[in-house]
Amino acid sequence: MNPTWPLALRRQVQVLLDQFLAGGGNAWIGVAGIERFGLGQRFPSTLRAGGRLEALGDRPLARAFVWIQGTDAELWVDPADAGYRDLYDAFARAHLGLPGRPAGAGFNIDHVFPKAAGALDGLSHVRVLAIGGSGNQAAGRTVEKVMKRRAEGAPSGKVVRHATWMTIGKAAGFDGWEALPDDTSPAANVAAVRRLFGHLAAMGITAPLGVLEQRLTAHSLTRIH
Repeated sequence: MNPTWPLALRRQVQVLLDQFLAGGGNAWIGVAGIERFGLGQRFPSTLRAGGRLEALGDRPLARAFVWIQGTDAELWVDPADAGYRDLYDAFARAHLGLPGRPAGAGFNIDHVFPKAAGALDGLSHVRVLAIGGSGNQAAGRTVEKVMKRRAEGAPSGKVVRHATWMTIGKAAGFDGWEALPDDTSPAANVAAVRRLFGHLAAMGITAPLGVLEQRLTAHSLTRIH
């Protein structure tokens, strides 16, 4: 993460990274139905240990909600809602100690799982972050474009979407997606995947399985859906 980013925004990315590296399936980025969080009258149980769900002000849960995990808050929104930037403003004021979305062209407010693919895939809510603009836009022109096309042809039917190394790269500002993804040859994805892991390593983010994880990521890029 860029050290010049506001601490609250860096913390949001760090939380996602920590969830991902810890394993256990807690790095959620999309759900098909809010009930996947284990809702009850007082939200007593959850499929994500130790968390709770709260409304974002007076907005209906179907539009947006906040997931509190320990002392950290996550914003989740309907992927079809065009007002997600305004929802982020309200979230930033209420939970991040910020006056709203970060100013300037350096950030995009965006869905961690792409909104178009998420809506086509039947997701009711997708996690939202403030993301470095150049990396976010590069992912949108490449990997996420393919994800949308595949969702149009064959929705996956998954009820929970989990973060991947591509997710972490997008959140951490990687912008070298131009050669990705090749959907027929893992070997064609290797060079860009190496750049992705190199970008992450420069930030101190190391894949537990090293070169094997890179190979698996290159292969997974051939079947994005």
